[in-house]
Order: sequence, then structure tokens, then C-alpha cells
Amino acid sequence: MADAVVSGFLDVNNGGAPFDEIALKIYAGMILEAFNKETTTEGRIMTRTISSGKSAQFPIIGRASTITHSRGTEIVDQAIQVNSNERVIAIEDILMAPVFLDILDEAKSHFDVRRPYAVQQGQALAEESDKRSLMSIIAASNQATPNFTGGDGGDRITSATIDTDVAVLKAGIYDAAEDLDEHSVPSSDRTLWLKPAQYYLLLQDGEFIDRDFNSDNGGRDTAVMRNASDFTVVKTTNMPTVDESANTALPTAQRLDFSNTVAVAAHSSAAGMVSLIGLMFESEYQINRQGHLLVAKYARGFDFLRPEAAVELAEA
Repeated sequence: MADAVVSGFLDVNNGGAPFDEIALKIYAGMILEAFNKETTTEGRIMTRTISSGKSAQFPIIGRASTITHSRGTEIVDQAIQVNSNERVIAIEDILMAPVFLDILDEAKSHFDVRRPYAVQQGQALAEESDKRSLMSIIAASNQATPNFTGGDGGDRITSATIDTDVAVLKAGIYDAAEDLDEHSVPSSDRTLWLKPAQYYLLLQDGEFIDRDFNSDNGGRDTAVMRNASDFTVVKTTNMPTVDESANTALPTAQRLDFSNTVAVAAHSSAAGMVSLIGLMFESEYQINRQGHLLVAKYARGFDFLRPEAAVELAEA
């Protein structure tokens, strides 16, 4: 019996082995969703949601002092004066991550792109929110002028080797904690944001995870370090690292040169975020373009609040 003539529909031009070049490539054809970097500033700065308007006010109350009461005098005549001020955070332009999908491309595709695209759109916005929050915290540390008379400005700790010399980095962290103490900043809700290189530098050094001197504070086996001094340690890849001094898309206070920034330590009151339009997804079929426009967006504002509550660690 003669052999059958096989119609090699999976074989490019019946060219022979391999016979399945155009078969569905399950693994190669899948879209690998990018590992979503966690945002690190949510819950670690002041946040406010408004339903309308262009800005939100954050009142600032200065420090009180004491008096020694003089016998026979009216207390009201000796009442102390508490200075106050305000910080106003304005809503910035809508930030969006738009994607356009052609219907012919979708029809030809054997894999789903909408779900992973939506994930990446949302993540892009989340990471930008994180970056602008960190810019605001660093901006606080760069403010030499206090918010109110008698208050304190921010601080910058600089060294030419703070990014590579673990001893200098550790000294900078302790100095940052001391600065916040001297500014009467509460010891709770303090966070230290580090770039990965400096995080692992501290982890390898081991001072903050050494069981002889610390409670259970992580370990090299899990690459975990929870606290350093009295800061909660957070590793982030969203630290601003370029010169933004000429970026007119940013609020004036955030137009700084971040190229030397190594880390920033702050209390939650150092910066704030105001949300007018929360994270939203919209989809529209555009008949004139024969495709779907997918938009993720939000409208927020970011700025510093208390300069005395932030310390930047930077290269000199």
C-alpha cells in the first residue's frame, strides 16, 4: 500500500523536518507579565482625598512653650503665642498610561494582551506616584526655611563615599535618626528608603541583623532587613536618580537634582499626596481608527509638608 500524502499544514511550505514550525507555541507565545515592583510610599506619607476643587490645605501648628507664673498676675496676660502656617498641595495634570489596540492585530493574535496590558498600565501609574512621593520627601529635606517661625528646616547628610562605604552609610543613618530626634519628630512612623545597592550593602555588613545585638530583624538567608536604627527599612527602585531641575512638568519644589541621592529618611508627616481622581480605567472603540483605546489614569498632587521631618543621604 502506498504511503499517504500528508498535507503538512503545520510545516512551512512542506519543507520537511521539523514538521511543526507554525504550531501554537504555548510558552513562547505567552506574554510574560513583568514582575510588578511594589510601591513603597502608600501609607507612609500624609494622604487626603477630595471630591472637588484644585487643592487641599494642610494646616501647620507650631510649637508651644511654657511660662513661670508670676504671683498675682492674670494668666491670660502671660499666654504664650503659638505660630502657625499652612501648606497647600495642588492637583497636578491628569497622569495617564494610554494603549491603543488595533482590531486586526487582536484578531490575528492567539494570546490575550488586555489583561497584562492593564496590569502594566496600572503599575506604571503606581510607580510614578511612588517616585513623585519620594521626590516630595527629598524636597522636604532640601528646605532650609522652616514652615513656621521657631521651627526647623530639613537636613542633607552628604559624603563622597556614602553610596559605597558601608561604615559611612551606617553613620549617615544614625545621624539622620539623631536629626529627627533633635527636631522633636515622633519616633514612630519613620521610614528609610534605600536603593537596592545600598540595601544589600547593609545586609552583607550585618550590623542591623546581627542576633547578638538585635531582635529578630531578618537575615541574609532571606535577604530581609526590617529596621535600621529606628527606621523601617524599605528597598525601592523608584528612587529619583536624575537631574529634574529643568522639568517643568513637576511642581517647583520638586525640580531638584536627584542624581546624587542615595537614600532618604523621613517621618510620615514629611510629605503629602492629594487625590482628586483615583485610579481609573477607561475603554473606547474608535471606529475611525478601527481599534480600542485603553486608558489608565489618575489626578493627584504631591508636595512636601514638614521639612524638619526628612533627611536626605546623598553623595557630596
